[in-house]
Amino acid sequence: GDSISTKTELYHNDRMVFSSGHVYVLHHPHQFKEAAKTGTIFKPVTWESVQTEIAQKSGWDVNRSGKSEDELLLQEDLISVMPMVNEANAISEELDKKKSFEIALVSPQARGTTGRTMVMVKMTDLVHGNYWMWERNKFINRKYKMQEMYQNYVTGDPDWDLPKEIDPFYEDVTDHVLIGQAQVHLKCIGYLIGFEESIIITDFEAKERGYLEVQIVPLKPDGTPITDDDEDYFVEDPSELVGKSLSYELRIVGAKGLPSRISQDVYCDFRMYLDEEDTRTPTVSSMNPDWTFSRTYHHNPVTEQLVEYLSEEALIVRVWGKQRLERVKSCGNLTTRQLKSLNEKEKINQVMKKMASTPGNTDMAVTMRKVDL
Repeated sequence: GDSISTKTELYHNDRMVFSSGHVYVLHHPHQFKEAAKTGTIFKPVTWESVQTEIAQKSGWDVNRSGKSEDELLLQEDLISVMPMVNEANAISEELDKKKSFEIALVSPQARGTTGRTMVMVKMTDLVHGNYWMWERNKFINRKYKMQEMYQNYVTGDPDWDLPKEIDPFYEDVTDHVLIGQAQVHLKCIGYLIGFEESIIITDFEAKERGYLEVQIVPLKPDGTPITDDDEDYFVEDPSELVGKSLSYELRIVGAKGLPSRISQDVYCDFRMYLDEEDTRTPTVSSMNPDWTFSRTYHHNPVTEQLVEYLSEEALIVRVWGKQRLERVKSCGNLTTRQLKSLNEKEKINQVMKKMASTPGNTDMAVTMRKVDL
């Protein structure tokens, strides 16, 4: 997993990786015989073992023991994608595309769906700070096109740089990206109790991206809200609703404190209970969008499945927006490599500021500054 940029002496069984699709193993007959005399045994080198080495060197847990089937599938996806990400970064630097790529492990909750954690790839525009999340298959398809572009560049093809419509490094900034998602717990509906809350919106890295203002209003048979004064309607156990009718209104009032860079044409979508299609709010361009959106639900009769859903599940509300195309740094004529270095320094500074503001971390922050200098 070590990168080689200078003259390096190789030994028997050393593994060398070129791009993401070529692995070479050095066989040195003399060294092999000498090692055999001392009883040294070299493990067979396979494509899988090399990729596992690289992943382990990068800090990922590659131990297979005690892991579930989903965890093993995730590990396999991770090991296969990692060298491709490294190659995409190398090609971006060589072609000066000013894009960087990194692996992201995205949970089903962060995607607003069910299933297992997925390996995705985050592409960042180093000039504007915008980013896009690519699913694994999309990234792999783009990576092969990047390889073809690079080969054309190496062979001197004057048309190697493609128009943006077919450039594998290009993404349309006018496409919506996921800002984050909020989990709305629905237990209150089962007790016919109203709910009004500002819920944290988190992104795929579990970072706070704002607050979603949500209200749930249980309704009487005539469609009017059940208030705190209507004690006769309350139930002690949601199972009491089975076989009866149930109505309630879900209100997505608005959001507060969304990232300014992703605050154009913001909307929410969600899928309640057995809905086959997403319900979507109108779009509003603001860091604090006011949707005042509502939808009324009627269930007649209430089933045990519905009661279980309300008691145990959470409604995932996803918040989407368009990114602004603004230059966030005076990059001048900086290359992709220089921009990546600048971004890394900014990340380190942000971490040090966070540690410095945390009680008990002052000494560690000072030490990191000294090393950085």
